[in-house]
Amino acid sequence: MHANLGRKVTILTAAAGLVLIALGQTGVAAAAKAPAASKKMPKVVRSSAAAIRTPATGTGSLSATTYPTWAGRFYSVSASSRRNVWAVGLSAVGGQIAHWNGRSWADSDFSDGYQAVTAQSRTDVWAVGGTSWFYPTQTLARRWNGKTWTLVPTPTPGGSAWFNGVSATSPTNAWAVGCICGGPGAQGFSVPLIEHWNGKTWKQQFFTLPTQTGQFNGVAAISATDAWAVGSTGSSAPNSALIEHWNGHRWRRVNTPPGLGFLQGVAATGRSNVWAVGYTNNSPATLSLILHFNGRRWSVVPSPNPTGQTDLWAVSASSRSNAWAVGYTNLSCPCGTAAFHWNGTTWSAVPAPNPPAGSLDALLGVVAISPSDAWAVGTTDWASTIIEHWGGEAWHT
Repeated sequence: MHANLGRKVTILTAAAGLVLIALGQTGVAAAAKAPAASKKMPKVVRSSAAAIRTPATGTGSLSATTYPTWAGRFYSVSASSRRNVWAVGLSAVGGQIAHWNGRSWADSDFSDGYQAVTAQSRTDVWAVGGTSWFYPTQTLARRWNGKTWTLVPTPTPGGSAWFNGVSATSPTNAWAVGCICGGPGAQGFSVPLIEHWNGKTWKQQFFTLPTQTGQFNGVAAISATDAWAVGSTGSSAPNSALIEHWNGHRWRRVNTPPGLGFLQGVAATGRSNVWAVGYTNNSPATLSLILHFNGRRWSVVPSPNPTGQTDLWAVSASSRSNAWAVGYTNLSCPCGTAAFHWNGTTWSAVPAPNPPAGSLDALLGVVAISPSDAWAVGTTDWASTIIEHWGGEAWHT
C-alpha cells in the first residue's frame, strides 16, 4: 500500500511533516481550534493569514483562499443540486460536516470521523466513517433529514471496522463499504466490508473474500440492481485492484490483472458509464490509474501524470462527456493538487489552485454537477481544509 496515502494503514506523524488528527481527542497540532459540536450550522468561518505557509508545488497555481478554511481535512463531497452540496472529513475535535446552500458554506463538528458522503436530496444525506482513527473503531453512519443529523446503528463485524465509501439511489437503497479493521491510522490485516441500507436497517453483506488483506475504498450505486465497489488487495506494492459488482442478487468479483493497482474512487452515470480511479505502484513511479466500464468490460484509459507521479483519490461524472478525477502529484512532497477532466474523448490535466502550504496540497473528493459546476475538497498539510469550485473555465478556491 502506498507509503503516504493508504486510507487504512497510513500513520500521520509530525516528524513526517504531517499533522495527526486523532478522533476523540481535543486538539490538532499546529491547527486552530474548531467550533464546538452542534446540530445547527454555525456561521461561516473565514480563513486567516495565520494559516499561510511556504507554498507546495504541483500542477496548479498558488491562490488566496476565498471559500472558508477550517482546521482538519475534507475527504469527500457530494451534491444533489448546485444549492445542496455536502463535504465531510476530520476536524480538531473528531469529524466535520459542511454544507453549501448556493450562497455560502457552513460547518458543524462532531466527536466522530467521516470518510464519505452521499446526497440524494435536501432531506436525504448519508455521512459515514468511524468512531476512532485507530484500533478499535466502530462503523459510523449519520443521516440528514433536512433538519438534523441522526446517528443510525450499523453492524461492526469483528469488533472493529471502518467505512470508506457510501452511495445511495433512494431512501431505501444505500451501500457503505470499507473494511473489518482498525481505523485509518492503524496497521494490520483487513477484510473488505460491504453493508446495505434497506430503509430500516443496515445489514452486513456476504461475498467471496480475497485471500490477502484488502479493503473497499469506494462504492457507486446506479439502481437497486446495479452497484460497484472498488478497492485493493495486498499489503505492499504491487497492489491488485479489487472490483465487485452487485446485480440485485449477489456480489461478484471482476477479474483484474495481478498488480493492476490501488483503486480509491468510483462513479457512474449509468450501467454503461462507470469510472474507477486510483494509482499503479508496480513500477518505481506511482502513476495515475483510470479504469472505465462500458457495460461489457473494464479497460484502462490513458491518464495524465504531469509531474511524473500522481495518485487519484476520487472521481465524479455528470454525463458521458463530463467527468473529473482529483488527487495529488509529486508524491515524495512537496505535493500539489491534481485535477483531471474527461471531455468524452480524453483525460487532460487542468490547473487547480494550491493554497500556501508547508509540504502538501491534496484534493481528496470531487463532485461533478454539470459542465460548468463542480466542487473539489481536500487538505493543506493534513491540517486545514481546501474547498475549490469549477465554474466552467477555471478552478477557484
